[in-house]
Amino acid sequence: PTRCTNSTTVTRNVRHLMAFARWSQTPVLSCVDSHRPNDIGGDFVSKVGCGCPRDRMAPGTVLPRNQVIESDNCLSISLSVLLQTQQAIFTKVHKDPFTNPKFERLLTEMPARRFVIFGIPLESSLRLLALGLLMRGRRTLLIEDACGFFNEAEAGMAMSQLGVKGAETLAADSYVRDAIMHLSQRRGRRRRRNVA
Repeated sequence: PTRCTNSTTVTRNVRHLMAFARWSQTPVLSCVDSHRPNDIGGDFVSKVGCGCPRDRMAPGTVLPRNQVIESDNCLSISLSVLLQTQQAIFTKVHKDPFTNPKFERLLTEMPARRFVIFGIPLESSLRLLALGLLMRGRRTLLIEDACGFFNEAEAGMAMSQLGVKGAETLAADSYVRDAIMHLSQRRGRRRRRNVA
């Protein structure tokens, strides 16, 4: 969106990260805003009636094997959803992603060594997501040049707060390079075990 003041950099890096996720078969959880038409405020990204949730997402951020999971008051979600599909797209009607109970259950219970966070806006939704994960004792990494913001000063304060709380930060290129190296080392160890 044009309100994202660092959109050029963020768009390029988000597409790079999503291409890496597609190639490496990394599971992806995405959130898309779904506000009622009469909601007023600067924090919303889209509203009801703007097409299906996939259509409201930025170009290049939807993987071929995806599933939309609507926000409701039900906790019923299979914890193996990411074995059946590579990307789960959750709708939310509040800037806090944890207000979707299915999203909260999945993030709280799924086994993951680390959660990698990027998208928009950093100063509200991403900040709340990272804080929620840290409160649940989950290791959290923010891709700093793939986090868009509407207000640079507030985004800077959010980054500082998250750093103090224990979130790690990394640039998109560094993350992809490190992840590829880690994958190749793991595959090399697996091949050596198979030979022995």
